[in-house]
Amino acid sequence: MTSHTAYPTLLSPLALGSVELRNRVVSTAHGAFLDFYRPGEPGERYIAYQERRARGGTALIILQPVHVHHTSQAAGHYIYDAEDLRPKLREMSRRLHRQDTRVIVQLLHFGGAFRSDSASDLEPLWSFSPFVSPTGSEAVHEMTPAEIQEVISGYVATAALAVESGLDGVELQASHGYLVQQSLSPWSNQRSDEWGQPTRFASAIISGIRDAVGRDPLLGVRLSVDDWIKPEHGGLGAAAVREIAGELVGGGQLDFLNVSGGARASHYSRSIGSYRHAPGPLLSLTAELRASVGAAVPVIGVSRIITPELAERALNQHACDLVGMTRAQIADPDLVAKLGGAAGAPLRPCVSANQGCVDRQQGGLPITCFHNPDVGREHLIGELQPSATPLRVLVVGGGPAGMKAAEIAARRGHGVTLADRGERLGGRLRWVAQCGAPSELLRSIDWLEGELHRHGVTVRLGTEITEDWLRDQDLDAIVLATGSRPAPERLPAGDGSVPVVALEDALSERPTGQDLLVVDHLGNEEVAMAAERLAHDAGSLTLITPMQSVGPHIGFTMVKDQLMRLYGAGCLLEPSTALAGIEDGEVLTRHVHAGTTARRRFDAIVAGVAGLPELGLRPVALASAKQVLVAGDAVAPRSALHAFREGDAAGRAVGEPAGARAT
Repeated sequence: MTSHTAYPTLLSPLALGSVELRNRVVSTAHGAFLDFYRPGEPGERYIAYQERRARGGTALIILQPVHVHHTSQAAGHYIYDAEDLRPKLREMSRRLHRQDTRVIVQLLHFGGAFRSDSASDLEPLWSFSPFVSPTGSEAVHEMTPAEIQEVISGYVATAALAVESGLDGVELQASHGYLVQQSLSPWSNQRSDEWGQPTRFASAIISGIRDAVGRDPLLGVRLSVDDWIKPEHGGLGAAAVREIAGELVGGGQLDFLNVSGGARASHYSRSIGSYRHAPGPLLSLTAELRASVGAAVPVIGVSRIITPELAERALNQHACDLVGMTRAQIADPDLVAKLGGAAGAPLRPCVSANQGCVDRQQGGLPITCFHNPDVGREHLIGELQPSATPLRVLVVGGGPAGMKAAEIAARRGHGVTLADRGERLGGRLRWVAQCGAPSELLRSIDWLEGELHRHGVTVRLGTEITEDWLRDQDLDAIVLATGSRPAPERLPAGDGSVPVVALEDALSERPTGQDLLVVDHLGNEEVAMAAERLAHDAGSLTLITPMQSVGPHIGFTMVKDQLMRLYGAGCLLEPSTALAGIEDGEVLTRHVHAGTTARRRFDAIVAGVAGLPELGLRPVALASAKQVLVAGDAVAPRSALHAFREGDAAGRAVGEPAGARAT
């Protein structure tokens, strides 16, 4: 159990405007369940998600951004209806306040970002000058002065709705390249009228909101500490941002500043960095911004602050006054409670995979977490309940699915034995230990291994479960988390004159000095990380994929980093290219669109293909136990995220009627 005194500043209260926060931990605005704003859609999923984090001790929750005007558009986003949204916000406010958590909402207009395709009437994108959207490659409509006033009215009306509905205030989104930041920046605002003055638009919104809601509700602005655009391309730079911050704070109407970084969708890979980025990369610039405004208002520090040690240090070094620990609280909603000693359990770490959270927002998909399957299901599953009848349970397989199934079943009071033929837990995820930064994903395995011990699971490593052994057992339930086997035969081997090897075999054998061809039929992180690792030992490595791009199923905060690393490792990447045959020691490839072919020599072909489920034990298991469940790659070989989710469902289903698995 962690001592309260280990993080005295982080857990201390802070006056923020007219309210007092019980600690310094903030959950910042992040797209989670955007259908909350869709008229007619029930809001319980999002309310329960945020209520869970409030119950865990979060002091301030900033709700996901709400679009203030119908011209703010992107796929998967919705424009609210006031009569529909008001009762949802009232219920959100009631339930979060009941937990002594303050709650505000972020106000957003995308402006000239993305594309207008998502609008049913195909209205154009609105902004300050007729530039071309840097993320959507679409020409932007230059707003008239009347249209600017219309949008300001949208900000004010939305802020008033939030306060009328019981929220504690609002935050103005002025980062990430969206409309308010566009008003501040030379690359997007070259007007010669009054709206060409950088802070004119933001100041008008702030004044309008104060006139509408009064001085008591909280009002803050989120700025990028650096827009990461070169001055010759119209960028501001960190020094100009500090001047803007000083001007906005100097107006005396703001209660806080929040920060982020960048001005493009592609910049999210830095501002919401994965395990490939250092913790707290924005803290030094945040400290400079805070000092530049004379610490006149509290400043929220953000960006991969995933440990309480870093959070405490940032506060004590006066880099910020509050810390956004958003992903850390997605992974473990009880973060604050555990730090305060109210829950005698170790923190579930954020491993910065981004796969379940931020990367799902590119298409407006609901979020989850790489290894916390509860995320997004809080309204369905509630607290884990003990089973009425403890059962004898065998889990076969110690990968993510088997470990999770064993943990959940044990927490429900069952007697659980987990057996794996390997010498270490982790299954197929274990190979990321070879890949440098991605090895941070194994912290999920380390945490889960600790939970197995804490909940009394008997773990037997180096144990092969055979059909004969299984026939002799008297078990109530068996969970088959037996994984998958490599299936290089999914690729045509031709005459066999060039060997086709599985990804796993290539990684274990380290084909030093060989010229390798990686054929990627998955387009995900697994193949890309493996190719990068193999390239370090290979003489040369070429990666081909029949897909139109390399890594199309890698998340948008990850793909840029991964492609840069592949190119940096000397890989030759060929999208729209398929393996067409193998004959006489040569490999035939074909461009899937042009139809052109090429014959080349490689020492080996590495098959980046899906495996096949290992279910040989299922017939005997069905005859040996009253209940047999299957989880993870044994269901369908996919990712560790899917395996954790399926293992959780299997653990919950032990002893339950068929069909009782949580969704």
